[in-house]
Amino acid sequence: MKNLTMAAFAATMVVTSAFAEEATVAPVTGPVLGGSIELKFKEDAAGDWGATNTIGASITMPGTAFASFNVESVDGATAQLDEWQLGTEVNDGTVSIGKQGDIWVAAEGEHTIHNPKMDESIQLNMGKAAVAVEFGDFTNDVSDIEAVAGALTFGAGSATVKGAIDYDLDASKYTLGARADVDAIGGVLTYAETTEKFAYEVDGTVYGITAYINGDEDDMTRNLGASYAYDFNGIELEPSVNYDMNAEDFAPAVTATFSF
Repeated sequence: MKNLTMAAFAATMVVTSAFAEEATVAPVTGPVLGGSIELKFKEDAAGDWGATNTIGASITMPGTAFASFNVESVDGATAQLDEWQLGTEVNDGTVSIGKQGDIWVAAEGEHTIHNPKMDESIQLNMGKAAVAVEFGDFTNDVSDIEAVAGALTFGAGSATVKGAIDYDLDASKYTLGARADVDAIGGVLTYAETTEKFAYEVDGTVYGITAYINGDEDDMTRNLGASYAYDFNGIELEPSVNYDMNAEDFAPAVTATFSF
């Protein structure tokens, strides 16, 4: 299996290198600086409310060859590298390497849905299709491939369906995910072979307010939540709240993001 994945990895690099030679050169623009501040509030056993603050800063260099990185500090701790990315355009898509998130189906709350983690990876995005190869130990052994994932989107405009699969090579287990959106209503369904359980989330947006409910096959009503995003003089503010129906616990938060 390891030899097979290494062969697939090598083939991907050869193909994308060939595509890169045909890519149209786009005008180079300057770097985009950005930042974010997130405050999460929580009530302790004594009834006192405390806040955890996360501050992030990012630099993105767009163009045919692009790069970005993001540093993050939690509660005043020393800022650490959170995510980074190096990539290039390949015709109508991109190929990139880094700790750059994943290609999984998106959700609002993400409390119950299965969402396989993805550390450093190589990702190939070609229109409505995407493939990701995750490294198991990027620092010490880039030949150690931990997982492979693929995603495909159908439809366009107000009606789309996205399917995704993640296969963990170490555990020999797969995770399936699907998201459907029709106008302002969407839903996510996932299944993990490790737990042998289905989980779901449904969300909708009206007048800028996005609300969701999620759960799994054992408990269909686990969390309720809502958020509202608006622009305030170039700063995007997003207050939100989640209610854990089992713990009867409210978790309000507010996030501010900006770029210049």
